[in-house]
Amino acid sequence: MLILNTLTILIQVVFIVFMSIISMNIIRHFTSVKKMVLIAPALFVNHGGGPLPLLGDKDHMGLTTFLRDEVKKHVNFKDLKAIILVTAHWQEKHVSISSNSHHDLYFDYYGFPPESYEYTYDAPGHPELAKQVYSALSDAGIEAKLDSSRGWDHGVFVPMMLMNPEANIPIVQLSVLTNQDAEQHYRVGEVLHKFRKDGIAIIGSGMSYHNMREFMYGRSGHKVVNEEFDSFLNEACTTNNDKRKEKLIIWDQQPGAREAHPPRAAEHFMPLVVIAGAGGKAPGERIFNWDLSDSFRLSGFIWKDE
Repeated sequence: MLILNTLTILIQVVFIVFMSIISMNIIRHFTSVKKMVLIAPALFVNHGGGPLPLLGDKDHMGLTTFLRDEVKKHVNFKDLKAIILVTAHWQEKHVSISSNSHHDLYFDYYGFPPESYEYTYDAPGHPELAKQVYSALSDAGIEAKLDSSRGWDHGVFVPMMLMNPEANIPIVQLSVLTNQDAEQHYRVGEVLHKFRKDGIAIIGSGMSYHNMREFMYGRSGHKVVNEEFDSFLNEACTTNNDKRKEKLIIWDQQPGAREAHPPRAAEHFMPLVVIAGAGGKAPGERIFNWDLSDSFRLSGFIWKDE
């Protein structure tokens, strides 16, 4: 009888230990999964010319296809809690942050068909996140302000209508700085990096090449005009953080830099610098490389790791 009781106790102890181990592994597994889900990406996209990607413009078809179909291979929008979107079309002396629960669209382009002024994109804003971004920037010594009235410009709604037409993810729109200082923009990105750990994607919307004069008069016919500068961007963005920062801070000293982004007109480049700053330690990945009108090479990048 004593042996039987002892054996029963031993079996119970073994069962308890076994179940404890299983429970710990289950908890560890789901904690790991949760952590993986919470690391949202930092993503830079080209938004094209005005509403042309939405209008089916033949010169923009490669970009439209990427934004509509290809981005989803790299970003699971269903996992995102919110998006902080840095737009090239909002320049301010201090970093400005959209802070209302709803923002109308701001049609900041001219001379396009009437239907391009009737678009809607009813994603909610996120006042609480806006306040958190403001506090994070302020704590880092970066002057910032909340803006509850400015609408979402086409740097926001054009790519978002293609990437996430469901409009079900809250968005906070962020301006770039009028000084177009690369080091300051990189620092803004470094501050924003921490929000990725909370499942909030940081998206930059600009153009890796943006020279309006060349767009109008410089189409070379099957010859890429910015190949050297685009190669520099790829090299800089796909290296680790220290080298990436070092290269991008002096981007304007690179061959072809000021042909790609003329002096005092580099606002479309600044969102890429912010996103690179938000990328964390690991190298980025180029996920888009395409020639607009066979002349202007555009590149898009993503950072998925911490």
